[in-house]
Amino acid sequence: MMEIRPFLFCLFFFLSIIGFAFLTKGQGENPPVISEIKVLEITTSSAVISWKTDKKTDSIIGYGLDRNYGMIRDPTFATEHQIVLDNLLPNTDYYFQISAVDENGNQATSKGFVFSTQKLVEIPGIEKFGEEAKLIEKAIEAVVQMKKEEAIAFTKEKIEEMGAQKAEELVIIGDARVEVGEDWAKIFWATNKESNSIVALVPEKDYDPKSSDPYAMKVGEPNEYVLNHVVEIKGLKPATTYHFQVQSTPKIGETAKSEDRTFTTLSVLPVISNLQVVKVEEDAVTLSWLTNIPCSSLIEYKNLKTGEIKQVGDPIFTTIHRFRITNLDFDTTYQVVVTAENEQGDRIKSQPITFTTIKDEQPPVISNVTVDSTLYPGEEQVRVQVVVSWKTDENAICQFFYQEGILEGVEAISLPPETEFSQRHIQIITTFAPNTTYKFWMKCKDKAGNEAQSEYFTLLTPTKEKSILDIIIENLEATFGWVKKISF
Repeated sequence: MMEIRPFLFCLFFFLSIIGFAFLTKGQGENPPVISEIKVLEITTSSAVISWKTDKKTDSIIGYGLDRNYGMIRDPTFATEHQIVLDNLLPNTDYYFQISAVDENGNQATSKGFVFSTQKLVEIPGIEKFGEEAKLIEKAIEAVVQMKKEEAIAFTKEKIEEMGAQKAEELVIIGDARVEVGEDWAKIFWATNKESNSIVALVPEKDYDPKSSDPYAMKVGEPNEYVLNHVVEIKGLKPATTYHFQVQSTPKIGETAKSEDRTFTTLSVLPVISNLQVVKVEEDAVTLSWLTNIPCSSLIEYKNLKTGEIKQVGDPIFTTIHRFRITNLDFDTTYQVVVTAENEQGDRIKSQPITFTTIKDEQPPVISNVTVDSTLYPGEEQVRVQVVVSWKTDENAICQFFYQEGILEGVEAISLPPETEFSQRHIQIITTFAPNTTYKFWMKCKDKAGNEAQSEYFTLLTPTKEKSILDIIIENLEATFGWVKKISF
């Protein structure tokens, strides 16, 4: 097989064929008939062409990237023909045409055909680029055939440079729009061409505009390219200001960034639950309720007999609320509404509840009992001071009782009762001995004469600390029995 390319040689060859045909034209021979042209075994760089003739001829193929054919000729005369075209480019359209000359010089030429060599790689989604899909495939296949990493890196750099030069500059259109909740934010923006969606943000307390990158968090879709961008950020802190910047990067080109902006998440709104009347007295009422977050409270109560409205407040921010309203009229119905306010100033009101003041028949409730013990050196012996404090849910007078040890039947010792009604109570005891167990309790009586007794409590008073000399003597006594006879 021989490949003949030069133009002059091809011209000479065709002139020879034409001349030979002209000389033999009068001999009455018919030109050969070409049939069953097939393209077989197409690869990325070769193809096999076969055909038949009705009589013995040589085998000639003209082929090329366009209709200006080059030529391959096999001079062997036969009726079944096959020629291999090799050194072809991958993913390329090739045109070809069959010619045949018989032994008497009669010539026949087929019509033109086209085939495409195979792709080196399959590229999903390339069809969306239409006419430019072929160019993309060829560029990628050219890179696939490269073997040197330096050549691949150089090609990548040049493609990026040329792509950036040809690509339209990415522009963020207008200002980003923000929607916020208590612990989330949604950022919306648009760009003039497809690009990814990133929001960079940081709490205001951590924002440093002098830093090269002041945003500690980045949230978004780095691999999704769109024109209209939406990024939802979760897990934010309520009632907090954040600095943010939207960032979009196209497939080719530079990243576009917005100016620094801020948004503030909403505060958690208060919710009041379990509002109830704990205790009704002749001239007072105790209310309790819960809030979902720390809140201060404003209690508004209305005398339904007179229509008079009063307000009292509790400025302490807490989630567990208990409040006692005093100076009420006896045998009177009141309506109460509680307003809770969070630290950001958001308010919510409860549904109204009613109660009627009646004769107090419930004893005071004793709670929050605490004990503090201290040793005090005296002239003759060490003394113990014990401070016991407790609360009652209404004004009451209390009396303190105690006994040494915890055995039943031991005579109790009582201290004098308090002289004033109060909800906060304290008793100081200085008669307790060191390193001794005591049992104590309290009895409290409200203004209506209802009496309550607390549960029993136990206390072990502190032990006197030993001096170094005491410790030495004890160790000697444990070792030498005679030491105990020594006196100082």
